[in-house]
Amino acid sequence: MTLSRRDFARYAAAGAATATMGDRALADFGDKAPIAATVTGATPTGYPRTLVEGLNGIVRGAYPGSSISFKPNSPGGGVLAIANKEADFTATATGAEIRLANEGKWPFREPLAGKFKFVMQLYDNAYLHLLMTKAWSADHGIKTWDDIPRKKPRMRLTINRPDNPQGTIGGPYELMKVHGFTIDDIPKWGGNFVLGNSSVSIDAIKDGKADVMMGGGILGNSLVKDAASTRELLWIDGDFAKIQTAAAAFSFKAAMVPKGTYAFMDKEYPTIRMWVAMLAGSHVADETVYKYTKAIAEAETAVKRLGGVMSDGFATAKMATNDANLPYHPGALRYYREKGLVK
Repeated sequence: MTLSRRDFARYAAAGAATATMGDRALADFGDKAPIAATVTGATPTGYPRTLVEGLNGIVRGAYPGSSISFKPNSPGGGVLAIANKEADFTATATGAEIRLANEGKWPFREPLAGKFKFVMQLYDNAYLHLLMTKAWSADHGIKTWDDIPRKKPRMRLTINRPDNPQGTIGGPYELMKVHGFTIDDIPKWGGNFVLGNSSVSIDAIKDGKADVMMGGGILGNSLVKDAASTRELLWIDGDFAKIQTAAAAFSFKAAMVPKGTYAFMDKEYPTIRMWVAMLAGSHVADETVYKYTKAIAEAETAVKRLGGVMSDGFATAKMATNDANLPYHPGALRYYREKGLVK
């Protein structure tokens, strides 16, 4: 076949473009060129925002001139935002948000599978706190999870909003399910709800507006200790195997909370231990994800100094842990393979 000059020029240009793209794909990303990204998933105030702003600061320090911004959102809203290209990273995803988003189950309106990828595990030490007041326990004869559907007590429950899957669908709802009741049974038994984050829940317990609390947090939480100084609290006991079944529904694990974690704990009690991960939209450039991942991985001490759950929950060696088996973002996977964290 003989090519005209016009065809030859067209094919040559296409080949040059392909070579350029290939060269970039094979680049080592070892330069200090800045990146731009928006990170979402955290509330406008409180520790979640402090965590995200701290991570962003570490990345800006590693790549001077980078434009890394924060966009407030909920955990579920963060996943939706990166899937819709309204943000690049979300920093508060768990197995609950990942599975529900992939499958298009509430609070997601359609399947989002393929629109977001795994970047890093941030921490794995968020424990579901399953608390009740001692007075409520005595009034209704409740000591364990199995007692609840049997006694059908009037329960004033403080729990997160349903649009926060990790604080509701991903933990408490599954615990109710394996013990033979649902969130809808509580008002049928004469109960009601105080909805909100952990701070709202603690206040509801302290102020006598709630008798039972189901919410996540770090063990030894000072807010829980403060509440226990106002109202006597107990941990809801249960069968470890049933709690493991509930935990496994969203790729979590059952764990025992050690005796003495709180003054009111006279023995160890079972609960769900959750992990939290950073995800990126599939649209985000490999270089951006690679550099964000590298900056965090190589600043372990600084990340731990962000405090809270990160002090004990973060480790560079565990960043590639992907219990939800979500596909890795190519940028993150490239870094992990370079460092031998993923084969």
